[in-house]
Amino acid sequence: MLANFFSKSKPVNFIVLFLLFLSYYFVTLFSKNITLFSIGKELFLFIVLFSIYIFIITKNEVTYDNSYAFLFYTILIGFFMNNIAVGSVFYANLTILLFLRKVYSLQSSKNIFHKLFDGGLWLGISFIIEPFTIFFALLLYASTYLHQRFTYQTLLTPVLGFISPVILYFTYCFWYNALENFFLLFSWKAPSDFSLYLENDYLFPIVFIGFFTLFAILLKTPKALAVLNRFRKNWILVLFHLIVSGAVFVLIPNKSGIEFLFLLFPTSVILANGLEIFQKKWFADVFIIVFVIASITVFFL
Repeated sequence: MLANFFSKSKPVNFIVLFLLFLSYYFVTLFSKNITLFSIGKELFLFIVLFSIYIFIITKNEVTYDNSYAFLFYTILIGFFMNNIAVGSVFYANLTILLFLRKVYSLQSSKNIFHKLFDGGLWLGISFIIEPFTIFFALLLYASTYLHQRFTYQTLLTPVLGFISPVILYFTYCFWYNALENFFLLFSWKAPSDFSLYLENDYLFPIVFIGFFTLFAILLKTPKALAVLNRFRKNWILVLFHLIVSGAVFVLIPNKSGIEFLFLLFPTSVILANGLEIFQKKWFADVFIIVFVIASITVFFL
């Protein structure tokens, strides 16, 4: 029933998923001291977040024509809703989503250099907000390698896009005699304390989601690599995306839980592709129900 309902991308699906998100969101409000203005601001930013995600998925064939990826993205946000707050990491993730629009659209040969420049530009903005996101540059070049080809233009264009906002930020800091803020972007210190993730409300989602993500990878990868088509390249890119996101997730200092946002895009796509393999819809229904129940369980840990 559930699998059939989300097996096509229809407007009613997005309405249901938004209502599911609102359910997660308003449950967390009981544990937060938040004003009506802040609620409105957060909801608006989440709508922007979902809109960009939906655009990337629907335009770039990283899943079949269904709503499974949107479903899992919503559920995964539900797992960490208690720990998601609008701040620097949230805005960095938002700009990375705009960057990913360009990364995944490189499968089309239209306006390649515009995409590469824009990708570098968004990455530069994200770097200013959260320096460790610079590692997503590897994803942009991986997409170029998979879908296009390396030339000196394709190698240098993202660099030009990247340094544009960085130079503007340097100018701003220089003008206001605050160059120490600029040099902090290059003062990297990897975190050494991961004890936060051993708490129940983090450990359970990490183990649960990690297990099913690995299961989906093992199921889908042989089938995806067996055929020489565009989806094969996209699948390789999604797996590499997961690795890069994992590295950024580990390296971000000041752990609070919101850094999980960087992992949600590739994880939701992988889970959606894993779900598509099940021929028996009742099995897919059980899979979805288990995820929903697990996401609700987190609120009681």
